Amino acid sequence: MKINCHVDPNISEEHGELWIKKMTPAINELLQKLAQSENSLWCHYQSQIYPIQFEDIYSLEVANRDIKIYTEKQQLTYNDRLSNLKADLPNYFIEASRSAIFNYQYIDHLELLDNGLIDVVLTNKHRVQISRRNIKNLKKRLGI
Repeated sequence: MKINCHVDPNISEEHGELWIKKMTPAINELLQKLAQSENSLWCHYQSQIYPIQFEDIYSLEVANRDIKIYTEKQQLTYNDRLSNLKADLPNYFIEASRSAIFNYQYIDHLELLDNGLIDVVLTNKHRVQISRRNIKNLKKRLGI
């Protein structure tokens, strides 16, 4: 990888550009360190990379080898394993299943399904199904 670094004390604002073929966990880790932010994830959407604040994330769901990040109006992708990310998330995230986590601050309502499972419907109309093993945890976290 070719890297250029220009030091100019006269620039008004520091900035950087990164041209990569593929987002990898190593590049994601580098971006996290560069941003020095514990409160955001560097996600990609249509060949662009954006920092997404944790409080703006509605849900995270495993899809193939990536994580789909759902915000109010967007669906972005994050390259890492959900198990690696879980420990870094704030406590307002609840594990719905091994492959999904959601922000309980954005719950619109809960829907009891015919098979006894529960769907969480978020304010952006996205649905997250709670696994049987996590129903008790959901009820405890929500105080019901």
